[in-house]
Parts: sequence; C-alpha cells; structure tokens
Amino acid sequence: MRHDTKKGREGSAMGASMMKVVAAGLSLMLFAGAAGLAAADRFRVEAYGGLTLMNPRDLNLFGRAEQQYNYILFQERLIGWTTGYFTNAFPKMTKALPAGVRLRYRLNKRFDVSVEAEGFRRAESADIAGTFSYDGDYSLTESRAYDPFRLEVRALSVMGGLQYRIPAGKSTEVEVGAAAGWAWARFDFLSSWTASLDLISDGQVINSSVDGATLEGDGKGSAPTAKLMVRLNRALGRRWGFFVETAATYCRVNSLEGGGRETVLDVPGETVWRGTWAVKREEIDLPHDSAVILVPTNYWEGWVASQRERDFVLDISGLRLVAGIYFKWGT
Repeated sequence: MRHDTKKGREGSAMGASMMKVVAAGLSLMLFAGAAGLAAADRFRVEAYGGLTLMNPRDLNLFGRAEQQYNYILFQERLIGWTTGYFTNAFPKMTKALPAGVRLRYRLNKRFDVSVEAEGFRRAESADIAGTFSYDGDYSLTESRAYDPFRLEVRALSVMGGLQYRIPAGKSTEVEVGAAAGWAWARFDFLSSWTASLDLISDGQVINSSVDGATLEGDGKGSAPTAKLMVRLNRALGRRWGFFVETAATYCRVNSLEGGGRETVLDVPGETVWRGTWAVKREEIDLPHDSAVILVPTNYWEGWVASQRERDFVLDISGLRLVAGIYFKWGT
C-alpha cells in the first residue's frame, strides 16, 4: 500500500534543531568578535565555487534500471533482426558545482572559527532513442524513444568549522581545517518515453500502434554533513586575497519522502502517490535471458516485503576542489 512515515518530519525537526545550534554559535562568534575588534582584521568573509566529484549510487540506479530493461527487451532484435540500434546510454550524476559563502573570526595567530552556507543544483538529461527493422516475408519496425530522461539533485548545507593556519611565506598561508553541520537535499526524476510498432505484409498494414508513458518522482530529506579540508591562501593586498581549497565531504541522506506521478498515453487521468523511497529487487526470467534489476521506488502497492532490497540513500559525499576570494576587516 502507499504510505507515509514520520521519518521525514523527524529529519525536519533534527534539521531545525541543528539550525538553532548553528545560529547560536554564529551569534556567540559575532558577540565575541565585537569585544575583540581592537585587534586588526579579526573578521574574514569568503566566497567560493568549484567542482565536486561524487557518486550517488542509488540515484544513478534510475538510469541503470532502464538500461537493463532495454537490454533484455532489445537484445534478441540486436542479434536476429536485419538492422537496428539503441543508444541505451542513460545519464549519470557524477559531479556538481558547489558555491558558498563563509564568515570567519580569528581567535589568535593560528586558529580561526567559521560558519558557512553552501549549495549546489545539478541536472543531467538525455534524449535516448532506438529503432529496429526486420525484412523477410513481412516488414516489422519497432522504435522506442525517451524525450527526455532526466535526473536532478540539489542540496544546501550550513556548517561551523575550525581552521589552523601555518605561515608559508610573507604573503602565503597553508591551512588545515574541519567543519560539520546539517544538510538538506532533494532529487527529482523524470522519464518520458514513447514506443511504436508497424507490421506490414504484402503492402498492407497489419498492425500499427503507439504506446508511451511519463513517470515522475521526487524525494527530500536531511542529514548531518562533515568535511576535512586543506587550502592555500595567497594575499593580494593587506585586506584581500584568494585561496584554493581541496576537501573530502561526507553526507548520506536516507529516509527520503516524496511523491510520484504516472500518466499513460491514451489513458485518461493520472496515478499519484506519496511514500518513502527504497530500492526494490526485481527478478526477470525470460527464455533468452534473466537478470536482477534494482529499481528505486516509493510506490509499493502490489509488491511484497521480500522485494525491498534496502533503503534508498542519496549520497552526496565527494572529493572537491574550490577556489575563492576573501576580504578581511577590523579596526
């Protein structure tokens, strides 16, 4: 049956609590800073952007499942039909372009504390098509096209951090640091396809049909996030400069809640549902092949508990490289 759980609301409550903690930490930092403005350049604001390499495995199962379905459907045509092709190259999410702002406060000659907000939004889509023909005693043409197949993920995080600065010259510093906080993430999925079949014998159309459907889904949740970083600072003036930073980030969002919608060509209305996302195990046995396909879904009507392989996890951890500029101020 279609169902909702309380996990999404629990995650939201935890996120709200974390936001309060971060806000309290920022207020304390600003208060401490106000008392210490007698020392020069206590504050530093930074803006940055760059590249994150990631592998959200369960999100990429959407495309992987379609690849497996199409391979099973079309492999006998690839082997035995006269002509044909199928692209079967569904998009994967492998990278993102994060951007953020960070406010830092210098505690002493070596240590800074910071609070930052960072986000990204990334979409991958493709138009995928194939057609097969058989010419013998009759002519049979079958085609299938996705227009489009699309994945999208977006995330926002708020973190507090600690940095240790190591002088490496008159205008250069090396830093190591760590940060932790809370992240909110969401994904969207869209698959819209059409298929046609034409059977002709002795110049007569025996059968001509068109089929198609559009399937959409979304899920969102929140989770703790953390990162370890190393960076190089280069001053370009007394109060400003640039930096390059590399980091390893960790964030795995589970218990995602969301909706789904399906419309079928020439069928009135639509099917709409909500539920918790998980990965379903589907076993297919055919005369010419068999396969186990792992399918992300939040629609469980008609399926049994044993087909639930595991919870769906939106893993936005990764390795990253960013560059940015900073400005210092104080009295």
